[in-house]
Amino acid sequence: MPEILRIFVSATNDLEAERAAIGQTLAELPVQVAVEIRRSPVTGISYDNLFELIANVDRFYFLLGRDITAPAGAEWQLALQLERSIFPMRIVGSRTSAGQEFLHYWPLRWKIFHNRSHAARLVGLDLIEILLHPTNRYGLSVTEMAALHIHRKNLSEGLVATVEEPGGAGGGGILLDPTHRDEFVADSISV
Repeated sequence: MPEILRIFVSATNDLEAERAAIGQTLAELPVQVAVEIRRSPVTGISYDNLFELIANVDRFYFLLGRDITAPAGAEWQLALQLERSIFPMRIVGSRTSAGQEFLHYWPLRWKIFHNRSHAARLVGLDLIEILLHPTNRYGLSVTEMAALHIHRKNLSEGLVATVEEPGGAGGGGILLDPTHRDEFVADSISV
């Protein structure tokens, strides 16, 4: 049975539009797979609930803006503790003292982006690599795999236009393809 692709998107307060662009990027991929996009609710979250959201994701996207803000710092720490696969991204530009200290303390191979479109393109390329997993974890057809290879080439060459308007699943969300929708609903009900 195909797996659901689960991602968590953490972003500092100044990068909400970039976070929303990730949902749009997922929706534009030329495949039909079940995807769950997770994030902390705007109203706050308990440690136990945050643990549950991050514990079993396939990828943890972290977008750092000018400053390290709550709850992004806590989400980062928890993703590290849970040994999640982290894709760290930072926007070009100056940072506050706390933002600089955060970068200094975590000298990783940060992906640098210039704007919302650039962030969406980086995430799109990464998502394609995840979906093209050698064991076909997400149940792609041969046609879908070929379409992903073409989409990856177009993204790499900047031939795919990305949306510049904010949008997406602001509170998280689930994208389900028609062939997996009934399975997901049945699994959700039985939990």
